Amino acid sequence: MKKSISSLKNTIYWFTLVELIVAATILVILTTIGFYSYTQNISSARDGSRKTALSTLSSQLVLHKRERGSYPIPWESFEIHNRGWFVALQGKMDRNVGLTTADTIPLDPDINRAYTYSVTSNRQEYQLAATLENNDINMALLLWDYKSVSKNILPTIILALSSTTSVEINESSWGATNRQAFIFDENLLNLPYDFINGDPVNNNNNFADLLSEAEENNFWQSSDFRNCSEIAFAAKRITPDGFTDQYQVRNDSGQLVNQNCSCDSSGCTNTP
Repeated sequence: MKKSISSLKNTIYWFTLVELIVAATILVILTTIGFYSYTQNISSARDGSRKTALSTLSSQLVLHKRERGSYPIPWESFEIHNRGWFVALQGKMDRNVGLTTADTIPLDPDINRAYTYSVTSNRQEYQLAATLENNDINMALLLWDYKSVSKNILPTIILALSSTTSVEINESSWGATNRQAFIFDENLLNLPYDFINGDPVNNNNNFADLLSEAEENNFWQSSDFRNCSEIAFAAKRITPDGFTDQYQVRNDSGQLVNQNCSCDSSGCTNTP
């Protein structure tokens, strides 16, 4: 309600305290809505930059391999082992990698961090990973030409871990925790890095749950091998001498089936 004081020449108006509070509340609400919309648009734009960056890096990696015969070694990398058998390298994709087909290496647009980059031990297959803001529900984004031959041992070659030496992913008690750390595309459980200090995010979910969610997201599987010998010949062996592990091969009908492979220095053979 407006009050007024009248004189012969003019009239002065002012607002009650309640009206001022109501107006201020409306301004705060509108400002909050505007700020939220702005921040969402900014995060979506950064996610777009991340997707473009990984797509560009992927193309440049393929060209580098075509010219040099293998993918470059990740910067500040550590080895990933299965029962002591060296299976992959994980590190960063930055200017120290030596990607000859790239003039510049893009970094995460929010925290200026290098994207995560892994290669198989023979440097013939790779994975790149970024964390998407995804409207405050972070998820992983992966690009790769990596073909998993064993979802139960090595479903991906990127882990939510950082190390200066090496990590084990085997089933023994001292390696079991690392098996929880696999990163899957669009999976909410583990992330390549956070937006606070750039550390990997590993919430130690049960490994079986990680695999189950990956299957629901159609992560699987691109193995084209028909037997254990083909896997070994293609340098896809991920089992040390004296052990039998379960791999995935394609049967005569083109379906992926589990196959036990026993490996030694001469290669890998099918076992019942």
